[in-house]
Amino acid sequence: MTTKHQILSKVESLFQVTNDQLDDLLLGFNEEMKTGLNITNRATKGSELKMIPSYVTGYPTGNEKGTYLALEISGVDIYVCQVKLKGEGGKLAINQYQYKIPDNLTAGDDIEVLIDYVADCVSDFQQRVGSHQHMIYSMAISIGFAVLQTSLNRGIIIALEHGFEFPNVIGRDAVDLFDTRFRAKGLAVKIVAIANDGVCTLLAHAYQHPSTRIGIIHSAGTNCAYYDKISNIAQFKSETPGQDMIINTEWCNFGSRHLPRTEFDDNLDLQSNNPGIHHFEKMTAGMYLGEITRQVLVYLMEQKVLSFEVDQEEEDECLLLLPYQFDTSYMYVCEADKDDLEDTRLVLEDMCRVTETSLEDRKIVKKVCEWVGHRAALLLGASIASVVKYMVEYGIGLDQNQGFAIAISGDVYKDYPSFHPRVCEAIKGLIPEEIASKLSVGIVQHSRIVGAAIVAMMAEKMDNQQDTSPP
Repeated sequence: MTTKHQILSKVESLFQVTNDQLDDLLLGFNEEMKTGLNITNRATKGSELKMIPSYVTGYPTGNEKGTYLALEISGVDIYVCQVKLKGEGGKLAINQYQYKIPDNLTAGDDIEVLIDYVADCVSDFQQRVGSHQHMIYSMAISIGFAVLQTSLNRGIIIALEHGFEFPNVIGRDAVDLFDTRFRAKGLAVKIVAIANDGVCTLLAHAYQHPSTRIGIIHSAGTNCAYYDKISNIAQFKSETPGQDMIINTEWCNFGSRHLPRTEFDDNLDLQSNNPGIHHFEKMTAGMYLGEITRQVLVYLMEQKVLSFEVDQEEEDECLLLLPYQFDTSYMYVCEADKDDLEDTRLVLEDMCRVTETSLEDRKIVKKVCEWVGHRAALLLGASIASVVKYMVEYGIGLDQNQGFAIAISGDVYKDYPSFHPRVCEAIKGLIPEEIASKLSVGIVQHSRIVGAAIVAMMAEKMDNQQDTSPP
């Protein structure tokens, strides 16, 4: 008969990543990066990493000045932001306002009805912050729709997400669509760029820390952007050599061939609304970590390793049996808990509605959270190490004296107490000491929409450089 200890040891071993598995991940990630960069037709598939050019070239210095706008549509939330760049090594001032999209504007025959509402929000925002009437402000947009970007200020909408449904928008240029309606409304705004979340994270940090070369968002989902040489990107082989461009990896989809998946990961994938893709995201990001933990706890209940049960007499259904009802934030609480693990008891008995728990139960639940959380941080750290090793291989961004900074934002990274040190430990253990000593990992203090405003500044800066370059 299998003992409790044997069952727990087996589950623990499933979430331990061996050195061989890490080596395979690093090698596989490097191969996928190079394959993705060699794709010349973005409509084709050939790599787990999309490696999408952002068309943002060059680096912010922290001395640029000016006032820039950013617009983000995230689900039914609209965020409008004004950033005043003051120079002086990265000083800035931020004004931001949030609006809600009414339910009746999420679907219809004509997308222009929604965009007119967005324009009204931007107009209201400009009145609130006292914009100058005779000045045209450069703006970058991040709209949350699937966009096939063809230049910094051109991108074809290929799909709507987050419950939006407007049949007349597919195939239209996002910038032209917004720009046309904004002008019709009389807004003194010029849309100069489409911004991506990873790119925004990188630049939000880089204005104040100019050595930043990698930007990562790790929240409900995950993504990474980094600087690469234009000469490494197949579709730009004929462009000006020597320049660096930010690449959006879309690494959420990495891993079908390279990640050490368990039966719990396979179950989660099969039950998800996007089976077969986004394996890296499903093993590391906030949308899924709590669900992996819940599946392990249900398994341990079934195996009688945990003594608590589902109280069938209670009117309220036990939430531990319902998918995605063990929130990832519960893991933070359980891992940080001490002594008699009272906070873990509250999570299980009050939040998840299980029967009375023992101290031994709570210790096991804490351990499961640690196993799942540690693996996620290790896989994230290994993927960052892969990008760093690639950049070192090609001599990108690593100043011999200064090194470079890695910027990370997102709720999981900021709020999970043990996540940051685990990621740093993983990176340090996977790259040579002489390189690791020159890296710094910083948590981005500003929201990514600030980075979108800095994308607008970079677009203006690139335009000015083109205008002054010799014919």
